[in-house]
Amino acid sequence: MEQSDAMIGWCAGLFDGEGNVNYAQYKVKDKPWKKWNVGMEIAMIDLETIKMFHDVIGEGTIHHKENKGLGRKPQWRWRCSHQQALRVAKKLIKYSTTKRPKLLKIINHYEFKLAARTLREKDSFFK
Repeated sequence: MEQSDAMIGWCAGLFDGEGNVNYAQYKVKDKPWKKWNVGMEIAMIDLETIKMFHDVIGEGTIHHKENKGLGRKPQWRWRCSHQQALRVAKKLIKYSTTKRPKLLKIINHYEFKLAARTLREKDSFFK
């Protein structure tokens, strides 16, 4: 279902203010290679706002986190990662301001790496 530009803009604004983008590479214990951590998250105490964001974006999952610290309220968290993060980043990039550089990193990571891998596979096929 296609959402209106106004709703996608609202989601981009919410994500700019409350969201978090994880884009980092880390070493796997006892392995010679590194892995990528690519993900997006919003944490809020208002479930209705998180549900509305999830309904408009159409990707990711919502989880509850019980905070047992002194004076802390329980949180609702929307999360997505990897290919879902790519699809969400493509939706939000048009309207995003503060998170725009990080969203561009996610898009470039998947779009250009996949294109380079496809070219390598085609070259090896014709050799």
